[in-house]
Parts: sequence; C-alpha cells; structure tokens
Amino acid sequence: MDSIDNLGDLYLLVQAIEAGGFSAAAAKLGTTRSLISRRILALEERLGVRLLHRNARQFGVTATGERVYQHASAMCEAAIAAERAARLPGEDQRLVRIEAHGLLSPMVASLMSEFTAVHPRTRFAVTVGGGDVSLLLRQQTDVILSLRDTLPDSTDVVARSLGGLRRVTVASPELLRRVGVPKHPGELDDDDCISLGADASGFWHFRGIAPRRRKVRVAFADVAALIAAAESGLGIAQLPHYLVADSFTSGKLTTLLEAFEPEPLPLHALTVSGRVAADATVSFVRFMQNRFGDLS
Repeated sequence: MDSIDNLGDLYLLVQAIEAGGFSAAAAKLGTTRSLISRRILALEERLGVRLLHRNARQFGVTATGERVYQHASAMCEAAIAAERAARLPGEDQRLVRIEAHGLLSPMVASLMSEFTAVHPRTRFAVTVGGGDVSLLLRQQTDVILSLRDTLPDSTDVVARSLGGLRRVTVASPELLRRVGVPKHPGELDDDDCISLGADASGFWHFRGIAPRRRKVRVAFADVAALIAAAESGLGIAQLPHYLVADSFTSGKLTTLLEAFEPEPLPLHALTVSGRVAADATVSFVRFMQNRFGDLS
C-alpha cells in the first residue's frame, strides 16, 4: 500500500526539484508550499531516507534524492504513456473535458477558438456545472472552472488561480427611466431584478454590504437569455463585465451602483494532483492562465 501512496508524492518531488524549490513548485501547481513540503517529508519518512537538503537559504537534492528523482521522472513519463496506451486504437488523444460555471461558458468558447487555432487537433467537451470535485476524482472530467470563494479541502485537487472575474450591476437605459436610478443597493426592488440560477432566490453581492438574498422577478438558466432580458428592459442584473462590454458600447446597457461594485470572484482551474494530466489539458490550462486577464 505504501508504494501506491508514494506515487503522488513522487510526482510532487519531481515538480519541486524541476522548479528549484517548494515555493516555485507550489506556484506552478496552484497549491501551497506547506502542502508540498509536508507530503515530501512524509515520503522521506516512509522511505527512511533524506531526499532533499532544506534550510532557509538553500534548496538542494541529496545523492539518494537524485537517484530517486531519475526514477520518479521516468515514472511520470511512463504514466503519460500508460494513459495513452489505455485509449482505444484510433481514439483522439487530445480531448479536454471541461466543466464550467454558466457565467464562464462564453469565455471558454472564446478561449477554445484561439487555442484550437494553434492546436487544431485538440477537441473539447464542455458541460455546465457547479464544481463537483468528485468528477475530477472519478476521472469523469479533466478541468473544472470554479468561481467558489473556498477551495476544495483535498490534497488530491490542484487549484490554479486564473485571476478574478469582475462583476457589474447593469440595466437598460429604458428601464432606469421607468423605475429610476438607485443610489444605494438598499434602494433596489426585488421585482426589478433578474438573475442567473436554478431558482428565483439567490444572493446578490455589493462591496461593503452583507450579501442579501433576493427573490428576483425571473431566474434564467441560460446566460444569453439573461443578457437579452436585461437589454430589453425586463430587469436589473449582476453580470461579469466581459459579457456586457459590447452592450455598453452599443448603449443597450449601462452600469449602476459603481461605488458598490463587488469584489471580483476568484476563478480557479481545478485538476487532479498526483496524476499526470494529458498534454492537451496542461497546455490549455496554461493558455487560460496567460489569456484570462485580457478577457475578464
């Protein structure tokens, strides 16, 4: 059983050595320095050997650690080859399965368009969901794009930060002429609000004010329908800025309550640690990290 438990920790050892330290490896993997250090220390205790030199100024590899690294690095390469060999003959090996929050679907579509221009053989399967990490652990998806404030409490899940998703409160000029322009979130009437969600009762967030549950006039399951409804004057909505930038330019929507704009939502790409991801998945996650700031 120890040998099986060692596999994930050997992968972390490889990442730490190749990155030149725990902090650099943690930044690359989207996890914490302490988690990597703790798991490699546990690996050393199970093996009964010291693999790394640790002090405040230097990160080094012992002679034994160098030998273990050579085998562990080959193990990572073998894991990739094993996953490829397990696929049926003729199956495309460049499929990336993504689960994304509904507010992120248009962004994912835009990024996929750019990515496939450079990587034309990559295929995608995209579903909308709420960030159930068990899908990752059961290997039913490759990447989850999560907007949750709290990260999964699991050492098996790697969370790579993509930045923050800016949210704005918007309405059509025609609606504001009809109901007036609120100067404070407390002046919002639930009957004038619309949202994205499974039901008509959800929390709205504003800077400096406790989140409040609003029973909105309409809750839409589709973000495109929500934007169209806001543009037509059905109600006030909170939406990611990137989704409505064109609507501002065309004059279909305007912002309100700018002084109370909520903090950006933290966006993370969740993958599984201890298991070498397919090349296409790794490439797409890195691509998102580089491009997200331009779209958010």
